[in-house]
Amino acid sequence: MIKVAILGYGKMGKEIEKVVLREGMNIVARIDNEEDWETQREAFLSSDVAIEFSTPGTVVKNLTRCFEANIPVVCGTTGWTNVEKDILKQCQATSNALIYGSNFSIGANMFFKINDLMAQLMNQQPQYDVTIEETHHIHKKDAPSGTAIAIANIIINQLDRKREWALEDDSDAADINIIAHRFGEEAGTHAVKYKSDDDCIILCHKAFNRAIFAQGAVRAARWLVKNRGIYPFYDIFLNI
Repeated sequence: MIKVAILGYGKMGKEIEKVVLREGMNIVARIDNEEDWETQREAFLSSDVAIEFSTPGTVVKNLTRCFEANIPVVCGTTGWTNVEKDILKQCQATSNALIYGSNFSIGANMFFKINDLMAQLMNQQPQYDVTIEETHHIHKKDAPSGTAIAIANIIINQLDRKREWALEDDSDAADINIIAHRFGEEAGTHAVKYKSDDDCIILCHKAFNRAIFAQGAVRAARWLVKNRGIYPFYDIFLNI
């Protein structure tokens, strides 16, 4: 039986807990603060894999502790792209295992691939400009969302006339404008709009609940135990 440590025991942590127990895995630690790290350290060290959904302010320390303990970790926390290269180097230097991503929904990752193809097609259609609009619950710490940034970077990599993304209305013609909303308990909606003077194409992914993210993360954790390495979830989601 796979032993799981849950790092971050908020709403996502509790959703992960439901899926882990439903799939017959064993939760050995639920860590949400420094006191938990002290009282549950031995239990954490006994785990086969950790699933990390905490906050931008705690994710780096949590990942470092996993690397130091040589415990594979699945990380769904966003807001740490500014230190991503250092974290990946640290993981590699300690010969540890990591799956990370801005969105662990299978549908959202299919949405990423659709946007990759659409951006390629738009190189031949200069009459269209592109914007991204995202909506999440009021408790989300970062804006724009990691998923919106991931979509923007996918488009930038494929659409020659776009170079950067910008939040709200700070963009110029070479940028992708991202509009971020925070309403109620919205699980997550992302829309990519290509608009010309004559028509508009809208691609949209809407999450109905947090369960889809938990399901993807738990599947990734089970896969990582057997396939150690460093993987963006986007690269392996069809294999888990």
